[in-house]
Amino acid sequence: MTRADYDEISRVYDDVREADVRLIDHFLQHLPSEEALGILDIGCGTGNYTDLFQRITQACGFRIHGNDPSEGMLTKARQKNPLVVFRQGTAGQIPWKDDLFDFVYMTDVIHHVPDTQKMFAEIHRVTVSRGRVCIVTQSHRQIEARPIVRFFPGTARVDTDRYPDIGAIIKAAQDNSLACVKEEVLFEGEEVELGPDYLERVRKKGYSMLSLLEDREYELGLRALEGALREEPIKAQMAGETLIWFTKE
Repeated sequence: MTRADYDEISRVYDDVREADVRLIDHFLQHLPSEEALGILDIGCGTGNYTDLFQRITQACGFRIHGNDPSEGMLTKARQKNPLVVFRQGTAGQIPWKDDLFDFVYMTDVIHHVPDTQKMFAEIHRVTVSRGRVCIVTQSHRQIEARPIVRFFPGTARVDTDRYPDIGAIIKAAQDNSLACVKEEVLFEGEEVELGPDYLERVRKKGYSMLSLLEDREYELGLRALEGALREEPIKAQMAGETLIWFTKE
């Protein structure tokens, strides 16, 4: 299977992805109110969430950090917000010292991680005692319910192969002394309207799984989507996100 080139994807990433302020607000509801918390975004990409997190918490003095293996992504991130500290590094080799962060999170990244055991060992290492961790991902059921699957059914196959399901994530974390606190489902079933902006995202292959389809399968799906949008926008429902919360034992 072809691997997605994230230095290349970084050129269009901000055209097709943006941070959801509701997710940051939800994180903050689960964090202590004390000032100057250390926050780490693993797989931060072009810094959409780190930028938003820093701006929202600036008055509280939160220290926001992000790491990503793609220098192309990090170049965009640094340009976006110079107050966030960015370093190049993978989830399996986090470039920060021990016991540094009060909150560590990942948003739709874990399917890019080849070794979740090593990742959670690293998360445990850099998180303070009783610190909190949140993995934002999708269950296999949610992947299969994505609106895009109607036009690109192969994306469900690609991503159920790539994404560890929820039970596997919890086990890998527990193996590395991270206690599971709870699971939450957000945004599932919300009504969305797919129109020209969505079509442009698909044309740019801003969703990484589209880069992993065979060319013919992608072209057929694109033509079907273009045909469906020719008359009017498509009404669909969001598949939602699953949040898995842990604490360092």
